Amino acid sequence: MKKLLQFLTTALLAGLFFATSVVPAIAAPVGPPEISWEMAGAGIVRFHLHFSNPDPFEPTLEVSGEIHSQQFGVFLPDYGTIGTFEVPPIEPESFFDVFFDVPLSNLPPSPPMSMRILTSQAPSVECPPPMWVGNVDVFWHGPGGAGQVKYHAGDIGVCPGGAASCLHVISSCMDNMTWMINNPCGGWTVTLVNQDYTPAPTVLPLNWMGWICVTAGANIPVGAQCCFSVDFWCNGVKATVNVCAFACPCETATQQDTWGGIKNIYR
Repeated sequence: MKKLLQFLTTALLAGLFFATSVVPAIAAPVGPPEISWEMAGAGIVRFHLHFSNPDPFEPTLEVSGEIHSQQFGVFLPDYGTIGTFEVPPIEPESFFDVFFDVPLSNLPPSPPMSMRILTSQAPSVECPPPMWVGNVDVFWHGPGGAGQVKYHAGDIGVCPGGAASCLHVISSCMDNMTWMINNPCGGWTVTLVNQDYTPAPTVLPLNWMGWICVTAGANIPVGAQCCFSVDFWCNGVKATVNVCAFACPCETATQQDTWGGIKNIYR
């Protein structure tokens, strides 16, 4: 009987040791958030970070981070801090959203836009809807991991069958830079040009600046939308600019060299 009790005690201790020696499950990493923004009233921009955990079994651990604004372009320094955030552990197949409402005056100005001297058309209504055009830079770190993601986004209005609408873009790459346009839409044309509107070379010089220009064929219906991206490479690092062009209702404009008097229609 004594030997049986010793055996049971030994087995129980061994079981406890095994239970406490099991390696805990590894938490799912916190991945890059989906980033978007919209106008939330006159002069207010609402930024949205959507963190998700697609893992079906493991939660994430917590992270904290910051979001910064930048001018519209690529490889640019941060302009200012939009805010800081805390993301708690996210359960499997769940998500966590972060929002910031920021006065437009606290952000870098949207880039200028221009219309070539080709036609006398201009948007007859506010098109596209008012939107801040720029970049955001998001950092996060903590037990759930660390990372950084930059998002560059802009929109532009185009007159179907009319002149090219162009969105100004700048860079601070201290080396030669290459580029490629992705996802052109049928009936739309996207080109990259220099500051003087000459075609951009395959290899761009240091600190290049110029324009992303878009035209829409006369058969493109008003209200149609074309979203595309332009990739830039600097020292092996890629930056992607995302642009959505909108086909706008247009009428004859009295000023057609640049946006000038019609700029306020767009922004």
